[in-house]
Amino acid sequence: MSAQAEMALHEQVAQGDSHEDQTRGIVGWFYRLYIQAASEYVERTGGRILDIGSGEGMIFKDSSVRPVQIDISPTRLARARRYNNLLVCADAYALPFKDGAYDTVLMIAMLEHVSRPRAVLEEAFRVLKPAGHALVVVPNDVNLSLGRLLLRKWPPRYPDHLTFFTPGRLKTMIQQLFVAEYAAPMPFAKITFWLNMYFFAILRKQRSGLVEV
Repeated sequence: MSAQAEMALHEQVAQGDSHEDQTRGIVGWFYRLYIQAASEYVERTGGRILDIGSGEGMIFKDSSVRPVQIDISPTRLARARRYNNLLVCADAYALPFKDGAYDTVLMIAMLEHVSRPRAVLEEAFRVLKPAGHALVVVPNDVNLSLGRLLLRKWPPRYPDHLTFFTPGRLKTMIQQLFVAEYAAPMPFAKITFWLNMYFFAILRKQRSGLVEV
């Protein structure tokens, strides 16, 4: 799928729903778990923070942290202005920032929304400072889809989820870019990903990075 087609899809979905729905009921409970974990990590680290695919900006609405937030959807960003003014409408495949501009890059429940997640990871690598960190959260789409069926939502899979993730697939994608300092399923870190809802990872930028061939 082209970047233009992805942009059109995400804008279409944004006009049909709001991220406010994620804060309610059992869906809201899972949402708050990874939001809390991400917020606690960012508050400890400080520095310059970039939030890629920030959506409606709700992740940090109750936090003192105000990262630069980018999203491809003008509709989502218009709603995000309630919480943050550091907003940029931009394509995650071509971030409008110089090399090494940020200490931390967040990709929280966003890589599944792109058809070329490795390209997004390469851009995150580029804008991170040496030994900078990326925080990644990806969903277990199988269990999310089962949950949507139980809640009688259609289609079962989120319509703008374009890439299916497993821990192994994420590990393959980060090769030559990042090393995992922490990685575990969520909310139950000690049991298999397949009985969980998300996978949470803190990645450190490798100094060597991509090798030209």
